[in-house]
Amino acid sequence: MRLHCQTCGTVIPPGGVFYIGRTEIISGSDGILPDSEESGDKIIDKALKEITKVKSEQEFMDEVYQEIKLVLCGQCRLVFRDKILDLVKY
Repeated sequence: MRLHCQTCGTVIPPGGVFYIGRTEIISGSDGILPDSEESGDKIIDKALKEITKVKSEQEFMDEVYQEIKLVLCGQCRLVFRDKILDLVKY
């Protein structure tokens, strides 16, 4: 099986150098729940109604955890790294 860079399409020759770029996006929580005048049961019922109307099960799963893996050539590894680092502002 031949490997290709999943970004630029460059063929990775047998025994050639390649990289795996991987990132995980995981939902987080600060543990603080917003104050609400509604009862817990009403909040849950409301959330369940919204869930079934709008998104598929996969969309909800992706909001909790998503992993992205890419086979990269040397040049695209640098681009991948730089683009992720460019996102960091604070």
